[in-house]
Amino acid sequence: MSAPAQEQISILTIGLDLDWGAAHLGHEIDMAAVRAAVAKGIQEFENVPGLHHDNYFVVPDNTDAWRVTERTVRAGHDGRPWDGITIGWGLRGHADMTVVFERVVNLAKEASPSSKLIFSGPASDHFGAVKRNWPYLKGKGE
Repeated sequence: MSAPAQEQISILTIGLDLDWGAAHLGHEIDMAAVRAAVAKGIQEFENVPGLHHDNYFVVPDNTDAWRVTERTVRAGHDGRPWDGITIGWGLRGHADMTVVFERVVNLAKEASPSSKLIFSGPASDHFGAVKRNWPYLKGKGE
């Protein structure tokens, strides 16, 4: 399957702020491994033809930061809604984050209803998760 001519897919990945995660969840998880996995996941999006990707990291207990999250989701990319919003494992994989996860999902649903919601697993295969929805996208080495 090939991409429609000149179509660019826009993806916003929303994840848990790594410094916040280290301060509040660091006793439960290996933050060095998490940071490495996130960096690898971000790198997978580099130089993918037809794909624009942005990241936003949520700081759960900061009201001003939450307002920025809302603006980022509402603004979309280049004046149109995000084609997809990926919600990272840090927001979904910990029971303590359930309220924040619900808040992010409801924000995406309300502010950008045409966006596909995308979920990657704990291995941070973000590009693989995006590719499930847009199989014609080609990553490095494909």
